[in-house]
Amino acid sequence: MKIYLDMVGCRLNQSEIEKLALDFRMRGHEVVTDPRAADYVIVNTCCVTAKACADSRKVIRRYQRDTGARVVATGCYVSAFTQQAAALVGEDLSIPNKGKELIPQHLFGHMSDKSLVSPSAKPELGARSRTRSFIKVQDGCDNYCTYCLTRIARGKSKSVPVEDVIWQARQAEEAGVKEIVLTGVQIGSWGKDLPGGSLRIAHLVRKLLEETSLPRLRISSIEPWDVDEALLACFNNERLCPHLHIPLQSGSESILHSMARPFSAADYRALMRLVQIKAPTIQVTTDLLCGFPGETDELFNETMEFVTEMDFAGGHVFKFSPMPGTVAARMPEKVQEKISQSRSQALRDLLQQKTTRKQQAKVGSSAKILWEHSREGTFQGFTADYFRVRTTNDKNLANSISNALITGISQDGVLLAEILD
Repeated sequence: MKIYLDMVGCRLNQSEIEKLALDFRMRGHEVVTDPRAADYVIVNTCCVTAKACADSRKVIRRYQRDTGARVVATGCYVSAFTQQAAALVGEDLSIPNKGKELIPQHLFGHMSDKSLVSPSAKPELGARSRTRSFIKVQDGCDNYCTYCLTRIARGKSKSVPVEDVIWQARQAEEAGVKEIVLTGVQIGSWGKDLPGGSLRIAHLVRKLLEETSLPRLRISSIEPWDVDEALLACFNNERLCPHLHIPLQSGSESILHSMARPFSAADYRALMRLVQIKAPTIQVTTDLLCGFPGETDELFNETMEFVTEMDFAGGHVFKFSPMPGTVAARMPEKVQEKISQSRSQALRDLLQQKTTRKQQAKVGSSAKILWEHSREGTFQGFTADYFRVRTTNDKNLANSISNALITGISQDGVLLAEILD
């Protein structure tokens, strides 16, 4: 059978479809790049915001309309909104997160180990031919943030054993991948549910650095209470990319309390100081949530002042959307849509100013770039500290790391570079 995989949402969803792609190939199926050529289209959905839910439904309907394939829906939207998802694709093709890894068996039946195809199952450069591979090391969440459905959609935190993570990393290395990205819902909780309960994410990072020779290892989004000195010490190894995405959500102590975030703005400030002392090369990006119930002008200004103070390299800004089943959806003092929109834009502008200053500081310096996408001789890639870079070159730079001189910033906000070697 011919299989096409797509996703809406986070890097964890990306890692899951890459794992599914490998599983399908191991069973002798072909993973195709054109959905119109597929017998089955599998969509890994998201429900982190109302927009993500809408996007998930939109993507499913598009494949139903534009292809002759049977469309399978899985992921967080399916888990959180079971009846609605089943109404879209049918109950048999609506598979929640807990059954996601068994989709190949669900569709085509179980196969014995002897029937698995090994020679043709060599890993590829990700499900979408990227030079980075996203590896899921953890799933689920043990927090109770009042605005979030993830605990409902994903369940409690579950760690992938270290030996399984290392196996996946070696598979990616064999396929020629230059960078792996560790992903999860609450990646910093890795190890707490494993036997003994004493392992932490720093242990996994050290093991990967010791037992693989991949040029780059990157950590995806991690909560502020999970960043400690042991993890920061790992950044002494230059193969660990000096970038952390640490969600803040709000700079107001009152709003953080209403969100049930288990840290304070003062805690976050102290963490940023610790990062600057222990691992000063790390660039920090963040997430911010605007228009949370009860967010007055005064409380929003506290967030603006806090973000102004922090040495962020950028970030994402989301408008609050009341998700059914969450505590925040029942809270009074809703913020008007136009006010939320205005506040979101103000924060985006502030973060962009910070990104631009960081970019300007890089002009005239050199950096190692992992080149990914190309179009007519123009290549895009990323620095180790996660700034997007663009160059033109007659050679095929895709999936290579080269030293480059940063020469400027494009009109669309991307660093420009010239190859040095």
